Amino acid sequence: MRRSLLLLLLALPAAAARAQAPPVFPGPGTLLRLSESAQVTRAPDEVSATLRAEAREATPAAAQAAVNRAMAAALEAARAAPGVTASTGAYGTWRQEDPARWVASQALNLRAASPAALLELVGALQSRGLALGGIAHGLSRDALRAARQEASGLALDALRRRADAVAADLGMRVERIAEVNLEATDLAMPRPALATMARAAPAPVAQAEDIVVSASAQAAVVLAPN
Repeated sequence: MRRSLLLLLLALPAAAARAQAPPVFPGPGTLLRLSESAQVTRAPDEVSATLRAEAREATPAAAQAAVNRAMAAALEAARAAPGVTASTGAYGTWRQEDPARWVASQALNLRAASPAALLELVGALQSRGLALGGIAHGLSRDALRAARQEASGLALDALRRRADAVAADLGMRVERIAEVNLEATDLAMPRPALATMARAAPAPVAQAEDIVVSASAQAAVVLAPN
C-alpha cells in the first residue's frame, strides 16, 4: 500500500505538468504543417588564413624554442600589417621516428577585410618558413547576421503565401499560426591551401566566391472554414 501511494505521489507532478502545458493545436479547426526555405547570396567581406610554424630538432626544448621564435616574429609582422587581426592556435610537441626528431608546431590564424593586405602578409610569412594551411573567404559577423535575417524573412513570406494558397484550395482561411521554427545556415566557400612551406615565396593568389546564406521555416497553421 505504501509503495502504491509513493508511486502515485511521484506521478502527480508529471501529470500536472502535462495538464498545464497548452497543446500546440487545442482545436477547433484544421491543422496544417508547412515548411519553406529561401536563400540570399552575398559577396564575402572577410578573408582568413591559417599558417603553421614547425620545427624539428634533437630535443623538445630546442624544437619548442625554434617555434616560439618563429611565432613571435610572425605576430610582430602581423601587428604591423594594417587591418589584419592575428591569433595563435593549437600548439603541440611530439617525437618523430626515422629519423628520430622532436617536432613542435603552432598554428597562426589571420583575418582581415582586405584580401590584398592579408595575402601580402601570408606571402611574407611563407618566405620566413611558415606553412600555409588554407585560405577562406567569409562574411563578417554583422554581414552574416543581416543576411540570415533577410533569408529568414523571405522564408516566412513564402510560408505565408503557401499557407494562404492551400487554405484557398480547401475552401478555408488561415485563422492563426500556432507554431513557427526558424533555422539559418551559411554555406561558405573555403579556398584550399595554395602553397606549403617555401623560401622567397610570392604572395598567394585567392579568388573569392559568393556565399549562400539559407534559412528554413516550419510552421503549424490553423485553418478555419470561410
